[in-house]
Amino acid sequence: MSKKQRKERAPADPITKRLDALIRLFIELNRPKSEEKLSDAEAARILKSVELTPTEIAKILGKKSATDVAPYLYPKKKKAANGSGRIE
Repeated sequence: MSKKQRKERAPADPITKRLDALIRLFIELNRPKSEEKLSDAEAARILKSVELTPTEIAKILGKKSATDVAPYLYPKKKKAANGSGRIE
């Protein structure tokens, strides 16, 4: 396939993007033991990048619920240094 033909392809639809992410995740998770494995946090971020919901991500990663993957997807906000909890 030439460069010109690749540029003419239509943008990937959401299902294709999700399947691509799942394939990428499976490849990463099944690397030989000698290579570095993908962490749950990295896997969750890959799946979130293709707009999977936290519930779907939890099911794929074998977690009980969306709250188990939420810390990977939504980092905690830093509290203000003055201890009031408000960011100034």
